[in-house]
Amino acid sequence: MTRLTTIVVASALVGAGVARADVSASATVDTGQTAQSQAPNSLVVPKGSLQLDAFVELDLSSGEAFHAVSVSPDLWYGVTDDLTLGLVHSTTGATGFIGGIEDSICVGQACEHVYPDVGLDARYQLARPLALDVGVYAVDTDPFQLAVKLGIAGRWAWGKLSLETQLSLFIGLTNRNPTVAVPAPPVPPAPNTEDLFLPITVAYLVAPRVDLALQPGLVLPFTQTGDTWAIPLAIAVRFAATPRFGIGLAFSFLDLIGGGKGTGVDARSLTLGGTYAF
Repeated sequence: MTRLTTIVVASALVGAGVARADVSASATVDTGQTAQSQAPNSLVVPKGSLQLDAFVELDLSSGEAFHAVSVSPDLWYGVTDDLTLGLVHSTTGATGFIGGIEDSICVGQACEHVYPDVGLDARYQLARPLALDVGVYAVDTDPFQLAVKLGIAGRWAWGKLSLETQLSLFIGLTNRNPTVAVPAPPVPPAPNTEDLFLPITVAYLVAPRVDLALQPGLVLPFTQTGDTWAIPLAIAVRFAATPRFGIGLAFSFLDLIGGGKGTGVDARSLTLGGTYAF
């Protein structure tokens, strides 16, 4: 099986990558062509292979359109056929959510830092279709906040329909309650406690190389949960250009339903992603 990622845009493309698709020579559609099942967040890559997932993320939020643009690359390496290690900068690579804003590398007047976050991730293939996903992340570089990630991902396919889910728990290790500077910044640093992420991606193969994906999910911080929980929603189209290269585009509502202020359709993002397997 050849692994291919096709990127999405909005909550982030990747699932494990907005732009990821698995192409199986054994699966065919009635046209006789090779069929593929897209997955926003790929699980593992073959031994000795490199995979680059790159995302261009645009903030389209009401009143803040294009105030932040980020280019976020993720690099994955197959240590064995079951173990994959990654250097992660994108929301998709970290949590599985399609569509993110202000990831590394970020430019624009809304960006607090050029390089705000980075993580080291490991995915281990369990009994198919499940994979263990753990990592260590600097969820913020200023102030420096370190967290450990514990998660599990799964992917199922039935003909042209596929379902992927990724459950991740981030546990804050350092600077859990950062000191607010005086005078206080426009956006005070968030507490580094515990956050649960659960994206659920449903994709349908509309053509031999093209699929449409819908991704709702749950973001559940354990601090001030009533004001900070959110249900994002992303819509993406993904195209497997070649067995090694895929692209995708996604539009996301980052906080469609949730607690506190700023919920609804005002918080939006657009993500263009691509994946190349070496």
